[in-house]
Amino acid sequence: MTTVHVRWYGAYSLDNFYNKEIALYTGIYAIYRVYGEKETLLYIGKTTRSFWKRISEHHKDWLWSVKGKIQIRFGLLEFPNGGRYSAKKLADVESLLILWHLPKENTISTCYYRGRVDLEVINHGRRGLLAKRISANELDWV
Repeated sequence: MTTVHVRWYGAYSLDNFYNKEIALYTGIYAIYRVYGEKETLLYIGKTTRSFWKRISEHHKDWLWSVKGKIQIRFGLLEFPNGGRYSAKKLADVESLLILWHLPKENTISTCYYRGRVDLEVINHGRRGLLAKRISANELDWV
């Protein structure tokens, strides 16, 4: 079993995350909308560039048009059992998170998962609406 832990930070508003140290890191991010009293998961993404650069692109492309308050959580991959970081693991974690949670703004990885069949993701910290533990083994393989 390949286990990846994701440590989540946030939630940060679009206006105040740019001056946080986390904005300079890379990893997984989750974009939420808070409208009235309801929080909705809009998008899960990954970046090998800084969170700041990637969220800025989303802001220019589509976040500016979202009604309500935008909240962003940032996830850093951890390997407490001696695993190693790779761009492929990052992509697999993103794909599994998207397929598991089906955020409304994601268009890729919403119908199938092509990552490691033995991947388990354990979410820690301020994960918001994300499940604590997800596993590719629990997907319905068609």
